[in-house]
Amino acid sequence: MGSDYSKDNCVHKPPMDERNLQGLKDYLINYNLPDGHEGYINILLYGMVAAGKTSIINTFFSALDPDGRTVTCVPTGMDPNSLTLELKTYKLAKLKFWDTAGWNAMLKSHVKPKELLRMILEGRIPIGTNLQNFKPTFPEEYPVIPGNAIHGVAFIFDMTTMDNISGNIMLRFQELQTIAAQICGHRVVIGTKFEKLGINEKNHAWIYEYKPLQQKFEQLSASTGLNKQCMFVVSNQWNGEHITMIKRILALYALENMIRNIDRSLKMTA
Repeated sequence: MGSDYSKDNCVHKPPMDERNLQGLKDYLINYNLPDGHEGYINILLYGMVAAGKTSIINTFFSALDPDGRTVTCVPTGMDPNSLTLELKTYKLAKLKFWDTAGWNAMLKSHVKPKELLRMILEGRIPIGTNLQNFKPTFPEEYPVIPGNAIHGVAFIFDMTTMDNISGNIMLRFQELQTIAAQICGHRVVIGTKFEKLGINEKNHAWIYEYKPLQQKFEQLSASTGLNKQCMFVVSNQWNGEHITMIKRILALYALENMIRNIDRSLKMTA
């Protein structure tokens, strides 16, 4: 595989075969909440503008498609409707993905990102709310909506631009991560656009052994306080009408990790 690869710091080794893909699909499609819990597993995708939050939802839907067909249920890229300003949800089996505005776009809005995140995590903001125009006088003005509390947060980072995030912005993010740790049951980091790190598609099966990716995980771990075992990569790019088996496995492997950890937390509180 060459000198760009190292197993020394490899944090994940998902089997890259059809059997593992089928197992991941079966678990996620057939998942049911533990006894005593109803509704959906609520997963918030949270990150900066253009990090790839919205397109990851399309990846999850595509990866779980029976035939691996690419599914575009959410506008992305150059689509004029792709900039997320409202709190939106997308349901898939017993999973509900929550999409929101890039948190750095909210720095000059009516409500601070920390206050906004806390309210979203607690399930206080109605679906469809325009977050840029959101002006709560105090959080208690918006009571908790049953079934809207977030169970897990996926912090999304563009792996090609994370080195350019300023120190001040990263400090603000650390504050957000602290709030999520106080309220939410499970948190992960998902890196996007790993294809642009210089790895050939034929080597995507060994992405977690790729040194440049390992180094970025080290940086993110130091910046966010999250263990590298909680860090994954998910592709939000593909060509043609089907998503490759490797990209399907990478996406579903990250998603399954979240669901299994959330499931354990729910069982402990049942």
